[in-house]
Amino acid sequence: MILVEDDPDLAEHYRLVLHLAGIDVRIVNDPTRLLSDMAAFRPDLVLMDVQLDGYSGVHLARMIRFDAQWLSLPIIYLSSEDDPDIQLDALSKGADDFLMKPVSDDYLVRSVQIRCLRARLLSDLMNQDSLTGLLKHSLIKQTLEQEVARCRRDGHTSAVVMLDLDHFKTVNDTWGHMVGDTVIKSLANLLRNRLRETDLIGRYGGEEFLVVMPGCDLDDAERVMQDIAASFSALAFTAGQDRFHVTLSAGIAAIHALSTADESLNAADTALYRRKYNGRNGVTVFRSGPQNAPQEAH
Repeated sequence: MILVEDDPDLAEHYRLVLHLAGIDVRIVNDPTRLLSDMAAFRPDLVLMDVQLDGYSGVHLARMIRFDAQWLSLPIIYLSSEDDPDIQLDALSKGADDFLMKPVSDDYLVRSVQIRCLRARLLSDLMNQDSLTGLLKHSLIKQTLEQEVARCRRDGHTSAVVMLDLDHFKTVNDTWGHMVGDTVIKSLANLLRNRLRETDLIGRYGGEEFLVVMPGCDLDDAERVMQDIAASFSALAFTAGQDRFHVTLSAGIAAIHALSTADESLNAADTALYRRKYNGRNGVTVFRSGPQNAPQEAH
């Protein structure tokens, strides 16, 4: 969580109390740094005083709410203000709760824990695909954008992978959508089990998946994805008396070699369609040059 408090002694006291309860706290003494610190820290909650030196917590809350990505972020005011009308007016302008100063250590910890738990549950509902439990389209794209920024800032290597189930329409048309859902969930589980905890996986849409692999070069990404493709093609699915197999195609691009998230996506997508054009069931790595010009997939 982020704590916005201009009294350094009080801020450090709150930080220590919450830290002992297992809550990671970043203190923001300068309100002008709040949005940049939020973008870097990705808090589950913001706890801030209503009256800060030269700033209003109410105005800061409204500023946070102007950014769509923080609309559901819990904001809790800390204040000695005891007028209920003033409290309600402050809450109506962006915050979710009001803690009266002085607040006991135990009450502070319990209030923050409850709000953080609810925020995480809500975040899971909002950000996870209901069928697979993977990240939704919008969040995996946002994750890719963040990784592009990290690569440009820190100079490390990372890869992005676009995956697509081969001939998936035939699966749905032949055995029905419930069987198709089973195939999609099986690939999602395989990706979760075979990839690293640091790799981020999203359902990009329908039978398409997007994987962001921080700190991974193209050779390692290709090796891992080839292993996943081989394992998935070996899975046997059943539908009534029928037994069938499904394959996947994947395109890989180097995030660090491209300037934007859109360029990375386009490169991975180009490699994916090159894979489909060349027979599906496998992995193709994007290499700059005319050999990666998109062609119609058969």
